[in-house]
Amino acid sequence: MFFRARAYHQSMSDNPVRETQTCVSPSRPYYFGNAIHEGFPEFLGRHSFDQCFLIGSDHLLRDLGRPLLAAMKRAGIRFQAVSIPDTERDKTWDTLRNLCEQLLARGITKDSILIALGGGVLGNVVGMAAGLIYRGIRFVHVPTTVTAITDSTLSNKQAINGATGKNQFGLYHAPLFVWADASYPLSEPPRQQRSGIVEGIKNVLISHNGPAAAEAMLHLWHQEKLAELMWALIESKQRILRQDPTEKGYAIVLEYGHTFGHAIEWLGAGKLLPGEAVSIGMGLAAELSHRLGHLSEPVVRDHYRLLDRLGTPTHLPRDLDPQAVYQTMLSDNKRTGKGLRLLLLAGYGRFVNPDGDYQVAVQPGVILDVLERSRSRA
Repeated sequence: MFFRARAYHQSMSDNPVRETQTCVSPSRPYYFGNAIHEGFPEFLGRHSFDQCFLIGSDHLLRDLGRPLLAAMKRAGIRFQAVSIPDTERDKTWDTLRNLCEQLLARGITKDSILIALGGGVLGNVVGMAAGLIYRGIRFVHVPTTVTAITDSTLSNKQAINGATGKNQFGLYHAPLFVWADASYPLSEPPRQQRSGIVEGIKNVLISHNGPAAAEAMLHLWHQEKLAELMWALIESKQRILRQDPTEKGYAIVLEYGHTFGHAIEWLGAGKLLPGEAVSIGMGLAAELSHRLGHLSEPVVRDHYRLLDRLGTPTHLPRDLDPQAVYQTMLSDNKRTGKGLRLLLLAGYGRFVNPDGDYQVAVQPGVILDVLERSRSRA
């Protein structure tokens, strides 16, 4: 028996929904607004399904999920709520397997829809499950954090962590649509909001907009303008994705700072948020490019000035060993048969690009020296 949207007359005049696209291939509708949970059943009901599974952590289902569940119930949608852990250490095969088996036990079919209510970790696990169950079923992203709303949901990449690094196992699986409610991140602690904003700072530093656009973003960072800031962050990533909707060519520049950052986050074992580790990684990448003669000192200073103003770390923590960081980088998920290579800026909107793929091989000794110098300044 399939759900058909009943007449649903919730007025959305006070809470308009803005529609854009994810800008990847295949591109999907991206709906954005403030306190828009009452409109969710109307948009979900444009698709036929037998039932939905709303998946989130215990606290998200209890707090943010309650109004969404109530709206779905009023609309007559058949659904089940499913709780899974959503920390970075839970982004594992065990969590994925347990979720898949639980969904099968609860009667999921090819006609069901998964709804991921949470941040980037939960969205990735649910996206992986959707891509694997019955060789692929539909899912919807309902992101709840600045990072998820402005970065991770603007991608068809789903992944879990391996034993030696982040996002080592994954697939491309597009959501049915993204439903981004700007009211959700208002409850995020400032530290977590900052972590999400890092990606936007990165997006403009690797574009021709440079520091002026980053300054404009930072000017918007307070609760009253958080929705406006998040829209600016979304647009900063879309501008890059439009140039490479496949995410397999030019869009790799979005990984600037991530080769360092992922290794640092992994070794930090929960002490650093993802954006904080990327913030350090951006500083290291800028220093490395300057050390090799590609990037001017003023651009390096811009990195530190903007990230310091945001309040995220920019130097390798003293308790991390440079050799361990380098060894972890060797397991980076961008590594090819050419070995470890890095994204190095040559200037705003320009990358060092000798081989046409925006990545550069660097001698291990140089990388280790930059890591050691950064740690000494922490």
